[in-house]
Amino acid sequence: MKSKAIFITNKNYVDKSSNEGGVKLCTQDYVELLSTKFELMVFPIENRKSIWYRILVRLGINQYNDYNDINKVAELHDLIVKNDVKYLFLNQSNTALFGLEVKKRCGGKIFLFICSHGNESGDLLHQVTRFHNELPIYRKVLSNWILGKTIRSESLQRTNGIDGVLTVSEVEAQIENWLGAKKVFLVPRTIEYNPISYNKKLGIVGFIGDLSHAPNYYGIRTLCEAIKNQNTSHELIIRIIGTSTPESKKIQQDFKFVNCIGYLSNQELVNECESWSFFLNPVFYYSRGVSTKLAKALSMGLPVITTEIGNRGYHWKIGDLPTVSSPEEMANRIMELAFDYQKIEYYRTEVFKIVKSIPTFNELSLKLEEFVKR
Repeated sequence: MKSKAIFITNKNYVDKSSNEGGVKLCTQDYVELLSTKFELMVFPIENRKSIWYRILVRLGINQYNDYNDINKVAELHDLIVKNDVKYLFLNQSNTALFGLEVKKRCGGKIFLFICSHGNESGDLLHQVTRFHNELPIYRKVLSNWILGKTIRSESLQRTNGIDGVLTVSEVEAQIENWLGAKKVFLVPRTIEYNPISYNKKLGIVGFIGDLSHAPNYYGIRTLCEAIKNQNTSHELIIRIIGTSTPESKKIQQDFKFVNCIGYLSNQELVNECESWSFFLNPVFYYSRGVSTKLAKALSMGLPVITTEIGNRGYHWKIGDLPTVSSPEEMANRIMELAFDYQKIEYYRTEVFKIVKSIPTFNELSLKLEEFVKR
């Protein structure tokens, strides 16, 4: 008989009508994994809505202070008591304080586990260093303090009430150990193989992602600059699927070989990707979490040109992906591979091998149960 557990998450990530994205995909993975060993109840919560909270968000100092609905705490407490629940799983690190309040209400008699998508400090570090000059003046003044405050909060949560952390990559697992997590369980990416029809067109490659997200913009921009510097005569086209933003408009304006086509429905996305010779995964620095875009590409059966950093959190036993470490290397590989039918077909075949050798939820579940209950 399965033990009962509750999965606490922002309601947007379990809302079928909301747009698909990395956080939603990672949330679905956690729910599916936990459901293999627990009778799982999903408990949705919402962000705070006060004017003061909106000011904190504007200033960028709302880290780990997104949820404080006392009525929801009481409702969850009653649900725990009624169903004799012993295990709570917190989707994303920013639900930790809410979970700790619930644990306090329960007299400490429940076990709390964070289902991490990566810590806020991981992205804040890059704001303080890599992107510091691009911040508004008030954020420049506050950035060092915000980073220190956030790391302190992350460590205090893990050493004072959080019983363990599930995380998505080897890098994040080591960070959790450094922060003081009592125990850490690595959940490598799993992939459901749903290959699409493939009507590839030579020289067309693509990317899926919101360019207002700094790692995406940085990856695409540095790659495009490397391609532009090659002065190649090939008629390369990079197609970008994602919500239209000032950043996407800027990319399209600066690079004539880029087409930003906006947000697409699932069927429209499939139709578009059928023509791509390669999917691009241009990840050139460690940000929080993992690249869920890689899973999306592999699940569709698309050959991918990726990076060593972009592969973090993925474990496969056999199969070959063209993997690089810099924008210049990726630019060279695109020009080498995207105009060659034989190489495109070779790497498409390799994707099938990779997907079939990636761990399944059932394989992970045995270790998960031992981790939670030991």
